[in-house]
Amino acid sequence: MNASGTVERGIRGCERTGMYLQRVPEAFTSNRAGLASCVGLISTFTKSESEETILFEAVLFDCDGVLVDSEILATRALHRSIQNLGMDYTEQQVATTFTGHSFPDCIKMVEQRLGTPIPDLDKFKDDNRQFSEQLMRTELKTMPGIEAVLAELTHPYALVTNSRTFELQLKLGVTGLDQYFPEARRFDSEKLAVAKPDPAIYRRAAESIGVDITRCLVVEDSVPGLTAATRAGATVWAYRPHATPEQLEAFGVASVFHDWSEFRVPRA
Repeated sequence: MNASGTVERGIRGCERTGMYLQRVPEAFTSNRAGLASCVGLISTFTKSESEETILFEAVLFDCDGVLVDSEILATRALHRSIQNLGMDYTEQQVATTFTGHSFPDCIKMVEQRLGTPIPDLDKFKDDNRQFSEQLMRTELKTMPGIEAVLAELTHPYALVTNSRTFELQLKLGVTGLDQYFPEARRFDSEKLAVAKPDPAIYRRAAESIGVDITRCLVVEDSVPGLTAATRAGATVWAYRPHATPEQLEAFGVASVFHDWSEFRVPRA
């Protein structure tokens, strides 16, 4: 096989597995010398296990809908709260409109739809918090298989979420996932003072653990999260995504999976 065929075949294989070689610079494929260099890069994927090289330096997990099955509970709590405002939304409409957004952003979105500030905002927040906490304490579960993944994962990892600090503590405590995420590896929208879809949330989290965001694998499910992670420069995999196939393609998501038993962090 000539060099061009080898490069094209190698790049296709890497793209299928979400490997980092999908970002081979165009210059590598613009001339024979460049092609030879790219072939050299591809050949590193045939190293023996003892020479194995980690492609990703860290894994960054979203929380809601990725680690814990909380999104339906948050939807129910917000649905009840906006019904009290007289907004005629179904639970499905609430899920479609608000899933993945931070609570402050949800408030802004509600006010935009109301056309006026929320009356007695403090009461709105308190009522939502109480109902949400009740649901989380009594019904929250982990996503099937995630504990086994975390227990066996050898890469450094952290959690990046739009949850508020108290919400994150509650979710991790109720499900027992707090044992996997010490405080130093928890990054919520209050702690970082930024929320998805702003890519700064992922960049700041990666910086806090001493890793270049372009060397991180991010697992996300919502459109705001996918937006933040891809714009930050990370390689992104989608777990049970709320995005359409067209959106996933536009985001450049490297892999889509629906069961944690499918999760394997690529190695060279």
